[in-house]
Amino acid sequence: MSRTKPRAKRKKGVRKNVPIWLRRLDQVRAELKGTRFPASAQEGFRQCAMLSAEAHRWLQQSIRAAMPEARAAQVEVARRRLLARLDAAEQRWLERWREERARYFGC
Repeated sequence: MSRTKPRAKRKKGVRKNVPIWLRRLDQVRAELKGTRFPASAQEGFRQCAMLSAEAHRWLQQSIRAAMPEARAAQVEVARRRLLARLDAAEQRWLERWREERARYFGC
């Protein structure tokens, strides 16, 4: 009769290299259950277009509120500059996300 060594129990702690969304998968699942998704691609596209138009309107209003004496051309320049800054920030985030994806998943 051969005896095998008992296996060491794994620690129940969270590994440091596991992405945060994977650590909290039960919370993500609970959040998604309460979300209503579009019934069709057309409905989803319409919702996206409406949300985009609303976001641009809010952005325009907030710039006008911050620059009450500005002409329309100045407001438009400020809007374009802000969108350029947001785009640059998104590009930086995307580069970091790609690095993290490669680190966790080896892609």
